[in-house]
Amino acid sequence: MNGMNGFLQKILHRLTPGFLTLKFRLMALITVVLLLVVGGPVFLLVYQLDKNYREFSINMIETTSQAVYQSIFEGFLENDRETIQRNLELLTLEPNIQLIRIFKPSGEILYSTRREEIHQNMANLTEDVYIQPFSNGEQETFVKRGFTYSHHHPIYVQKECLPCHQGREGIIAVMDVHVGLLQSEQVYLSSKRLTIISAILIVLILWFILNFLYEGQIESRLRKIIAGFQELARGNLNFRIAMAGRHELALMAKEFNQTVEKLKEAKEKENQFLQENLERADRLVTLGEVAAEIAHEVNNPASIILTRAEIVKDEMEDNNGNGKYIEDLNIIIQQTEKIADTTRSILHYARKLPHTFSETNLTEVIRRSLKILEPRINKARCRIRFVHPATAVLVKGNATQLEQVFCNLINNSLDMVPAEAGEITILLQPSETAGQHCKIVFRDNGPGIPAEYRDRIFAPFFTTKQNGKGTGLGLYIVRNIIANHQGKIELAVEEPSGATFIIELGASG
Repeated sequence: MNGMNGFLQKILHRLTPGFLTLKFRLMALITVVLLLVVGGPVFLLVYQLDKNYREFSINMIETTSQAVYQSIFEGFLENDRETIQRNLELLTLEPNIQLIRIFKPSGEILYSTRREEIHQNMANLTEDVYIQPFSNGEQETFVKRGFTYSHHHPIYVQKECLPCHQGREGIIAVMDVHVGLLQSEQVYLSSKRLTIISAILIVLILWFILNFLYEGQIESRLRKIIAGFQELARGNLNFRIAMAGRHELALMAKEFNQTVEKLKEAKEKENQFLQENLERADRLVTLGEVAAEIAHEVNNPASIILTRAEIVKDEMEDNNGNGKYIEDLNIIIQQTEKIADTTRSILHYARKLPHTFSETNLTEVIRRSLKILEPRINKARCRIRFVHPATAVLVKGNATQLEQVFCNLINNSLDMVPAEAGEITILLQPSETAGQHCKIVFRDNGPGIPAEYRDRIFAPFFTTKQNGKGTGLGLYIVRNIIANHQGKIELAVEEPSGATFIIELGASG
């Protein structure tokens, strides 16, 4: 039983797609329409033919019965039994008349073209055309057996019959006429059969013609269009659908080709753009490495200058040296310390550390990011507001990667805020419960991000900055780092001005 169920399920699985195709639905609709358009009129025609033939047969039998009755009426009036019997036998020589009987209402046969039946009772006959005798008030009856019609025609008492049938009323006898309509009925059945077969052939021919037209005019073209989409899904932008004509499918193929052409052009532009940005990113990487080397080279002389300046200052203070020179030495020491701090920040940011996750002080990470970009912040005269709780906010993460996040966000804001009037606010909100997410709100007073770009800002190599000002990788890298920390970053959409990013990171519980 399980094997049979599995077999049926496989069959249904193979047949189901066929039932869902447009071709199956269209062919089913065409079949129903053809059956209605052709089968309906043919059914009505056959029904009318049956009705007409039945009426024709009854009229013919009635006419035959009337002719039989008229031929023996004179014999009835003269009560000449031999004449009646002879006339009945002569009538059976007609090709259609097979048998004639006249019997009493009680069933006794008075006359019959089969002489052996005379004086027998109708109830004793075994033939299947027998009908119970008439009683008063019954009408004539027609019975059909094969190609033979039996007409029971009642004979009523008339004025001419009163001398012999004094005092009797109603039916005095029944005339049973058997008429064979083999030839006419065969012609009718042949016509009926031909009509039905013709209708079936018309339906089949029309169905195959319409199926052929659908196959040749629609389905073959649909296959070409489907093949085009399949090639497009494989990334083949050189495939074109060849389809002549001005019909809808040809227009669809033309639109497909134009769309693929535009996609190809866009792909080429994108590849060119990616190549340019990758080259620029590679140059920036090289520049970063060179900057780190320069910082390393500058850091050593700066340390020596700082040490010697402090020694000279100490000696001059011990020997009551000129105060003006001591002041100059203080300035030299301060500026040298700035050089050392800057080079240390560059070296710290540039060095490669293992990407392991550990308990990280997020407050210190943000402070260090601000320290790294302090020269650029001071140059832009941008006001930084960092709001954080008094206690350290700890997260599970990698300090180097998180520094890159905040450095990228600060750099983006510095590129967009107004010159000498820029404001950047970093709001650090710790989680109220251990193990929950902490939130960082990063906001600037720049022009904000247009609505049409909001869905694309995290895409790689997408940038709204002028050429040469950005690679389009900053926010893309930020999102990946945040996602790697099991957090999320999103752009606030209800800000009246500026851009606001909301970052959630898992707190260290």
